[in-house]
Amino acid sequence: MESFALKNNIKVVFNKTEGVKVVAIRILTPVSVIAESLHNAGISYLTSKLMTHSTKKYSSQQLAKVVEDIGCELVGDADYDVSEISMCFLSQYFDKATEILSDVILNPEFDEKELSFEKQNAIASLDSRKDSIGRTALDNFIKVFYEAASYSNPVLGSKETILKITRDDLLQWHKYSYNASNILISVAGNIDKDLVEESLEKHLSLIPSGKKFKKPVFSLRHLENIKKEIKGKFNQAYIHIGFPAPTLNDRNCITVGVISAVLGSKITSRLFVELREKLGLAYEVYTMYPLRVEKSFFSIHIGLDKKNIELTLKKIEEILKDFCTIKISKQELESTKRYIKGIHSMSRQTVSKQTFYYGWLEIVGQGFKYEEQYLRDLDMVTSEDLIDVANKIFSQNSVIIIVNPE
Repeated sequence: MESFALKNNIKVVFNKTEGVKVVAIRILTPVSVIAESLHNAGISYLTSKLMTHSTKKYSSQQLAKVVEDIGCELVGDADYDVSEISMCFLSQYFDKATEILSDVILNPEFDEKELSFEKQNAIASLDSRKDSIGRTALDNFIKVFYEAASYSNPVLGSKETILKITRDDLLQWHKYSYNASNILISVAGNIDKDLVEESLEKHLSLIPSGKKFKKPVFSLRHLENIKKEIKGKFNQAYIHIGFPAPTLNDRNCITVGVISAVLGSKITSRLFVELREKLGLAYEVYTMYPLRVEKSFFSIHIGLDKKNIELTLKKIEEILKDFCTIKISKQELESTKRYIKGIHSMSRQTVSKQTFYYGWLEIVGQGFKYEEQYLRDLDMVTSEDLIDVANKIFSQNSVIIIVNPE
């Protein structure tokens, strides 16, 4: 792994690989959902999506053709702490791909018809979330948990905010998001570093500086115990239990990840074995700990029959209590660490995934070099750490969302 800077001070992270001559390049910016308000939720997603549709040089059909001509993938997307434009292609087309990417970053058209189309798609996607009992529970949970904070909506935003977003709004958000003061370039693939530097300097050093991203004030109210029931048009019921959890830069972050794996990320996890295999109380059981720059949450997800709700809640309470008091065996801890390491390694097999993870580490402030440190930190987690951190998390007030069949 190497890094260097272009003339306009854009940082580039580069990973030279061997084997197939495929390259991925990703432009990332921290101006994402975290920077949005309750009035423009979804603007980061729409901005990145529309940027890949057309430019002042290429219509949507023309851009699609030049991208297809080099067998390339061009994707715009956004998440809670990062927005991005990515491309993946054969190494021999690096200069042409970089030229296209430069035009996408510098000169997006934000065509009104395409904006209208993407709005319809986003609203349809939000509507389709209501057809999923798990997403219905999650969306209601984050609304209650984050309240007025920017994380309180799905990445797509809400129907009300999406309809209000205009072309001028996108132009201003693009100017703020994708300027040289905010973006990072992540490249991975089987290609010579000199060629990468030369091409990036030629095309992407033209990106001007702009307003620097400043992380907004992110304050959450003191969380009380909340139990909310929702009626839904589903055949089964669903429980979503969430507790406040550390940010990704907290020293306990890795320990929480291990707790999540022990309790609910594997088929042999405790919640899965107890609730599904032994007691037959649930159809679906898993845990979630999303990595966030700001306050995150640890949540337990259970799909089950309505008649099992109260017994399941009681059993979950017992399982968490045992976890907070009984020391995990060395064998279970080491097995869990091996599982996490395997998932970690497999998730970085493609050059496209590498550009995301290395770039993401830079954007969130940990730095791409933390990739190796992470595994060493994981090895340092002890059974005592698990009990200590579990008591800190599970002694807090929780939000429980119960989706019940009508």
